[in-house]
Amino acid sequence: MKAVYVLEAGLSVDTGVVGNGAVTNGVNNTNASSGSLLGNGSQIVSRQAFFGLKNDSGALTIGRQYSGSYGAAAMGNAMGVGLLGYSAGLVPVVGGMPTRLNNSLVYTSPTFGSLCAQLSYTTGSENNVNSNTVVGTTTTNASAERGYDVALTYSSAPLYAALTTWSLNNTSYVTAGENDLATKSGSQIAANYDFGSFKLYGNMVSGSIAGGNYENVTKTLSKSTAWSLSASMPLGKTRTFLSYTELNDQSAQNKSAQLIGLAMTYNLYEKTTFYVSYGKMNNNANASYSLLDSGDLVGNVSTAGVSPNGVMVGLNLAF
Repeated sequence: MKAVYVLEAGLSVDTGVVGNGAVTNGVNNTNASSGSLLGNGSQIVSRQAFFGLKNDSGALTIGRQYSGSYGAAAMGNAMGVGLLGYSAGLVPVVGGMPTRLNNSLVYTSPTFGSLCAQLSYTTGSENNVNSNTVVGTTTTNASAERGYDVALTYSSAPLYAALTTWSLNNTSYVTAGENDLATKSGSQIAANYDFGSFKLYGNMVSGSIAGGNYENVTKTLSKSTAWSLSASMPLGKTRTFLSYTELNDQSAQNKSAQLIGLAMTYNLYEKTTFYVSYGKMNNNANASYSLLDSGDLVGNVSTAGVSPNGVMVGLNLAF
């Protein structure tokens, strides 16, 4: 039996700010331009924070943890998480796919052959008041954010595949018009296959945010689907990435978009990599999705129909 734990903090090394932090004037109009300040909360340990036990029967952990669905979304795209144009910046909006689950209990099974399961349950937002509680223009109750996430993965070179599903209550509902918490739910299939000369990635996700009259009041992404296809191609010390993602919003708001990503990395030394990436978000006339990267350098889109694009260059050092 082993005790395991993880405490992750987002730290801005130029200012020492952690968590959300404050926007530094002159850096960006809407967001702090540091990859450590991703809006995960004002807490010092704003990413994962969990502990638990692990043995040959699996691992049981408690705390703030990544969902299996989000991990699969990242593995279903060649560009991973962080480069401009990566699909994990758009696909998880479908069905309110959970990223990190607070107050969660997670069981990760051992690998049976090539199969592994991750079962997650969250008690929600720690609202201990049994009755509905009005907060401004919204109402919440003790079951807010309560739900589960299940992921089944298959990993045997050259194939990786995952099947995931989730169902969680919304955090609150609009007091004037809605009558209960909507449910965020969805399912996903993701895979990548290594052909040797190139590696092909893809994922498809379908989901809804429905119930409590949400579909007729808030409406945002009450029903939507998304898919992504991408590839990485190694050549000597260079690796090239291509990615295309499409979001189809079937709600009354019809906020659909397409996302294109191009990137290249070059191994300067054993643990030092140069990278450059380009991304473009094509919003339809109703959509205003931002072009996300590891630091939100492009900023938020505040006007529907605007399609942002950007280029990012940098060094990655592993030590």
